Amino acid sequence: MIYVLPSILPPTLIQKLQGAFETADFVSGLQTAGPTNNKRKLNEEINATSPVRQALAEETRLALLANNDFNLITQAKHVGSILLSRYRQGMFYGDHVDNTVMGAKSAKPWRSDLSFTIFLSDPASYEGGELVLNTDMRPEEIKLPAGHMVIYSTIVLHRVNPVRSGERRAAVGWAQSMVRDPNQRQILLDVAQGLGFLQNNLKQGTEHPETIRLQKVYANLSRMWSDL
Repeated sequence: MIYVLPSILPPTLIQKLQGAFETADFVSGLQTAGPTNNKRKLNEEINATSPVRQALAEETRLALLANNDFNLITQAKHVGSILLSRYRQGMFYGDHVDNTVMGAKSAKPWRSDLSFTIFLSDPASYEGGELVLNTDMRPEEIKLPAGHMVIYSTIVLHRVNPVRSGERRAAVGWAQSMVRDPNQRQILLDVAQGLGFLQNNLKQGTEHPETIRLQKVYANLSRMWSDL
């Protein structure tokens, strides 16, 4: 499944992220390319060791973990450090899959289940640069307004089309889910959305017997499928 979340971050944080692109030092995006992707990737990223990048990445990570919709979709167990990347004219990232294990050289490596991109440029300010997800049905081109996020399974082959003019800016990251199976995550999301409808539309709301019953279903499915 592909999920789009509008205005995922506070406007003040979006402004900070956009401002960093004006002043920060950039290096080759190969600093974060896996061994099989380094010939397909041509972009630039704010240096991973930059204090500005690290502070903004952590602020963004915490904002995502505090967002109810993000958590319902991802069932996040861990959200890794976030990259700030730009694609200028002629830059691209060919078809690839993201690394299976993140932080492999650290003391606490973790599995990437979900990938996400937070768009930081006005889509009218650049041509090309679409995120393309090669789904089983057809390629899906995604180019969203600044501040909008797309979340998708990390198993999906994807690419960033060449930028023909302007500059594409984005924050990119990955999450490990407590619920490894994407079908189980979707079931939990469907149940949560149904539960939200009952809570908001039944006269008794959260105290209606059927709302309470569905709360039990959600809790027990989560208990059954979660890997803590």
